[in-house]
Amino acid sequence: MEVSAGILKETDVLLAAFFTGILLLLIYDVLRIFRRIVPHKLWLVGGEDLIFWIGSAAALFAMLYRENSGYIRGFVIGGVLVGMLIYNLIFSAWVVKGSVFLLEKILFVLSRPLAWTARLLKRPVGHVRKKSKKVLRFLKKQLKKLWRAVRIGMCKL
Repeated sequence: MEVSAGILKETDVLLAAFFTGILLLLIYDVLRIFRRIVPHKLWLVGGEDLIFWIGSAAALFAMLYRENSGYIRGFVIGGVLVGMLIYNLIFSAWVVKGSVFLLEKILFVLSRPLAWTARLLKRPVGHVRKKSKKVLRFLKKQLKKLWRAVRIGMCKL
């Protein structure tokens, strides 16, 4: 029994929709990982979501245009939703939690030399700051004296 070319084409479109759904949710997971690493305000989260969904709509349209000549079919939307659902149920939690865990460990290891350097420089920098405050206070007093002398000199003219 032979399968018609039309059925094979629709199967290709369904698979493309399925993998597009998986890819869209994977990209959204990258956004979720970024949000967990870098705290966001609510308005920024909304803006990121808006940009993501506009990009998703454009990607879905491009896939439909390329695979199905732009025709929107119910099974294509269903394929995208099933791809998203399967990815969300099986992989999403592991991807987000594992990536956040790894990134936090990497950031911790990378930040240690900076913390040690800051701790080493804290005392010398504090000493320099204390001395510079004394110097600046002295210069300010000297400038006030000079300004007073200039004002007195100008009044005598």
